[in-house]
Amino acid sequence: MVVYNETTITNMQLTAVNRRIHTTTSTGKDTSYVRKLTTFPKFTVDHVNGKIFNTDSLPSDCDLAHVLATVTASNYTGSLFIKALENDDLIFYSSADSIDFTSPREFRAYNTDGTLYKSYQVTLNKHQASTGKLIWEERPFNEFPTKQAEEEAKWEKIVEESGLKTFIGAARKEAYAYSYDDKLMVTRDNGSTWIEDNIYSDPSLLPLDIFSFVCYPTSIESDDDYVLMVGYLHHDLTSSIWRKIVEDSKFGIIGDWVHMPIESYNRYTLPSYPKALVYFNHAVLAFCTFDGIYESRDGGITWKEYPELYVLPNQEGDLLNFEVTTDNGYLWFKDKNEGKVWRGIILEK
Repeated sequence: MVVYNETTITNMQLTAVNRRIHTTTSTGKDTSYVRKLTTFPKFTVDHVNGKIFNTDSLPSDCDLAHVLATVTASNYTGSLFIKALENDDLIFYSSADSIDFTSPREFRAYNTDGTLYKSYQVTLNKHQASTGKLIWEERPFNEFPTKQAEEEAKWEKIVEESGLKTFIGAARKEAYAYSYDDKLMVTRDNGSTWIEDNIYSDPSLLPLDIFSFVCYPTSIESDDDYVLMVGYLHHDLTSSIWRKIVEDSKFGIIGDWVHMPIESYNRYTLPSYPKALVYFNHAVLAFCTFDGIYESRDGGITWKEYPELYVLPNQEGDLLNFEVTTDNGYLWFKDKNEGKVWRGIILEK
């Protein structure tokens, strides 16, 4: 038998990581649900120092105790083993077995007859808990995520081909548009048919021309979505806030659009309509063109500024020509005038 003394790990990639997403139900109750990580970081294999690590950290809510990973060795390397956490036992590596990466793990790549090995310390880096300040990192312009823009372009085409006026936004089970006679329309079959949606409040308070839309899951018990639309009313120059809860269709419950009036006792309101709404850091962020960033943790009832937490990336003056989105636990900001992109994450102080 020919014995090869190659003991090299050439690559590593993650295949399954769960995230524990915390959110608020429609009744204001804090809850959480599990969602799979959809975008995985690249790993660096440092052969000189025997280290494998990801320089682009995972989101802070990732579960590192139950990770599936594919570790690849060279063609002439024999077996791969993992050293146990609690003792010096060696466990045969399998890509089908869950691995606990809450602390660095020692991988060993053996030669073909098991007489030689090389050790690699494998570390999974993730951001710390989101309790501090929004930190921005400038990134190449072409890294700005395009999923949201592509989804919106798809729906805008569907809306136009359906003879409707304006695409509003989409939940997981529904999408919305305005008709040319200013009716709020809904489709529940991916745009094949549209009907007038249920509106509980006065439709004259709908923001018809200038508005922003965001949708996010509400709880772990179901696939319900919380839909929020905030726009501009020309006749009184204020923000008009609407919400809808889209419940699991298997129960046959159809939700209504409800206007959320600004109560006289509410001291925390939006000073102007937002150009963009995003769901980030377990809250809705409103990017207002002339008034900065506001946060709502109660579904759009109250909005507060946190200048010590939410700061803009190297921006001075008003927000004028920008785009903002979220992707894989990050907040992304594009300054269209400057041609620059920043990626933001909440880090501990």
